[in-house]
Amino acid sequence: MLNFDWLANLSLGWARFLLLVPFITMLVFALSLSKRIIYQGAEDQSRWRNLKFWVIIIVSVQVALYFYF
Repeated sequence: MLNFDWLANLSLGWARFLLLVPFITMLVFALSLSKRIIYQGAEDQSRWRNLKFWVIIIVSVQVALYFYF
């Protein structure tokens, strides 16, 4: 079985950091995409189709929920 006893020695600050790294990575990746890739195959270039807009909202909500609870 898996042994996660080493996590008991991990500080709360490091645990938060390790949890936030994937969210920040996704945010940076999405913000680095070009418009051509984001709107590829889309009928129009409406604002609601912009991936950057949705990633910022979703990551902000996830991070806020994590820090609240």
